[in-house]
Amino acid sequence: MRTIKLIGKNIGVIVLSILVLIIGAIAEGLVQEYFSGQYLRLVVPAFVRIAVTIALAYFASSKLLKMSVEDLGLKLKKMDIKLLLISIALPLIVLAFYAYVLPGKAYIAKPGSFWISLIRGVFSFGITAGICEELVFRGMIFRYMQRTAGLKAAVILPSLLFACAHIMNMESFNLTDLVLLILAGSSVAAMFTLFALKSDSIYPGAFAHAVWNTLIIGGVFGIGDMVNGMGNDSYIIIPIQSTNKLLTGGNFGVEAALPAIIGYIAVALMIGFLVKKESKKYARRI
Repeated sequence: MRTIKLIGKNIGVIVLSILVLIIGAIAEGLVQEYFSGQYLRLVVPAFVRIAVTIALAYFASSKLLKMSVEDLGLKLKKMDIKLLLISIALPLIVLAFYAYVLPGKAYIAKPGSFWISLIRGVFSFGITAGICEELVFRGMIFRYMQRTAGLKAAVILPSLLFACAHIMNMESFNLTDLVLLILAGSSVAAMFTLFALKSDSIYPGAFAHAVWNTLIIGGVFGIGDMVNGMGNDSYIIIPIQSTNKLLTGGNFGVEAALPAIIGYIAVALMIGFLVKKESKKYARRI
C-alpha cells in the first residue's frame, strides 16, 4: 500500500510539473500576439515564459510539495568554471566533428537572416528552454523523486521521461529513430542531472542546456536535414556526408546521433568523476 501511494505521489508530481511547463509555453504564445516587431516577438515572450514558469514552479513546490527555493535549485551559488567550460566545449566539438572530420561543407542557406536566427537561437531555444526545462525536470521532478524514491530512481525515471517528451517533435519515425532518441534523450538528461548534482543548482545545467540548444538547434547552425525532429531551417547548414542513421540521428536529427550520444556520456562520466572526487574529499574532512 505504501509503495502504491509513493508511486501515485510521484506520478502526480510529474503531471503537475509538466503542466507548469505547458502553461509557461502557452503564456509565451499568448504574449507573442501583442508584438509585431520580429525581435520583440521573440525576446519579450521568452522572458514572460521564464517568469511564469518560475512563479508556478515556486508556488507549486512551496505550497504543495513542501520544497524550498534551495530544494528546487533556484538559489544562486558560485558557478564552477569546469562545468562552464564543459558546457561550451561539448556543442563546439560536435559542430567541429561534422564540419571538419566527416567533413560537411557548410553553406549559408538563408542570407540576410543571421540576426533573427541568432536572437531566436539565444532566447527561444537557448535561455528559455534551458531555464524552464531544467527547473521542471531537474528541479521539481528530480528533487522530489530523489527525496521520496532515492537517487537511482530520480536519475533514471525522469531521464526516460525527458527522452519520451521529445518523441512528439518527430513528424514520423521508425523503430531505429525511436531507439536512438530514447538513448540520446535519456543520456543527455542524465548528463544534465549530474550538472545539478555537482552544483546543487539548476543554473549550470541550464547554462549547458542553453549553449547546446543555441549552437546545435537554435537556427544559426544546423547539421543535416533534420533538426530537433523538424526540417533544417538554419542560417548556416552543415550537410552530413552520410545516410547512416548513427551519424544523422534519423528523423530526430544530430542530437540523437552517435557522436552526440558519446559526448553526453563522456560529459556525464567526467562530472560523475568530479562528484565522486568531491565526496571523498568531504568524507576525509569528517
